[in-house]
Amino acid sequence: MNDFNQNYPNNNNQSNEDLHVGLKVLSFCIPLAGAIIYFVKKDKEPVAAKSACTFALIGLGVNIVLTVIRLMTQGS
Repeated sequence: MNDFNQNYPNNNNQSNEDLHVGLKVLSFCIPLAGAIIYFVKKDKEPVAAKSACTFALIGLGVNIVLTVIRLMTQGS
């Protein structure tokens, strides 16, 4: 009987290591850098790519909130 998984690529070369702390900080402070890191690492290092994306989105959200607060306080 044929093996049903023979047509699917074997992804044994993927790394399950998390992103380095420095790159997490970079992704948080510069969300565009986090997006670039995500697309560079998404195939070979999916866990690290997800961390970069998560920190970039959190950084973007914090930036938006701080910008809104700053604009609200300037109007007074």
